[in-house]
Amino acid sequence: MTHDSIIHLTIIHEACNTLAAVFLSRVVTSGSGWHVRPPSRCAGIAVAALLVVALAGCGSDDQAGDTSSTAAQAGCSDDSTSGREGVNLLPIPPAKVTVLDAGGADRRTAAAAPDRTSPQRSTMVTTSSVLSPGDTKTQTVEMPLQARFHCTDSTDLEMTLGHVTSPEPVLADQLRAVENSRAGLAIGPGSMPISLRLLPAEDAGPEARSAVEQSFVQALQLSVPVPTEPIGPGARWRVERIISGAATVTQHIDATLKSWDGNRMVVDVGVDETPVNSVFAIPGSDQTLSITRFSNGGTGQVTIDLTRGLPVAGSIELSGARALVGSDPSRPLIQQTGLSVRWR
Repeated sequence: MTHDSIIHLTIIHEACNTLAAVFLSRVVTSGSGWHVRPPSRCAGIAVAALLVVALAGCGSDDQAGDTSSTAAQAGCSDDSTSGREGVNLLPIPPAKVTVLDAGGADRRTAAAAPDRTSPQRSTMVTTSSVLSPGDTKTQTVEMPLQARFHCTDSTDLEMTLGHVTSPEPVLADQLRAVENSRAGLAIGPGSMPISLRLLPAEDAGPEARSAVEQSFVQALQLSVPVPTEPIGPGARWRVERIISGAATVTQHIDATLKSWDGNRMVVDVGVDETPVNSVFAIPGSDQTLSITRFSNGGTGQVTIDLTRGLPVAGSIELSGARALVGSDPSRPLIQQTGLSVRWR
């Protein structure tokens, strides 16, 4: 017998620029219009239960990159990016969690236990690729993060970006300006990411902002929430969400609890995505193509520390392909896609 729980997307924000991210066959829009993003995720990547952040928070007039000295040094933040002027809001699709097997006899609830004594230092690395006839696009972003839970709100994780880099020289140079930018994450039950807030440094240009947005969303749309009911070693659950974009897909993430030692959970994951229909909307126009073939999936493993807001370790690799046709069915556009997300 299975148990279903649905976490609904709730975002309380006004005057926020809602950004939509499209992986692989998706796009990202940031105020000035639509831009095709090199590989994103033709489906997704299960970056473990990102224990994230703030549905509500207190505003402030500080500039991006400022920190609250006393609280920050103590390991928590008394300042939130929620409601701040200039914040970009990226909603994360809601997910349904179904427990398939509750696991062994030693069952317990995977409840977050925020550590406010010291900040978390983590590095997120995403690589996306799209291979088309005569053209290959690849983008890698390596993003050091310092994360602190809010001092009084355990659903609010506040982050500061370190020196963000890329192996691509032009992008690497553009990314220098985003150092000390701030971000916030809001979560619901089961460590489900609900929304991401980005407050870029004033000098950050549009290319750097887009790269940071894409990297974050690639990870969050493939995050793995944990069940809210007791589970034990060997437990299996499925995460299902609908992701809208140039192609709207149903994403399934199958998770297995490999081990649970203290606050650390090691979770094996498998990801699969399928389009809900054959429509592929060409970004920036009212034209469409037809999807005649589509596949995207992969596997990985993530380590979740219930005292921390981000995965402490993990790697997920996805690969896929799609065939798109227009007015001439005999001339399909064949593309191969890839996405990897790593946490360390």
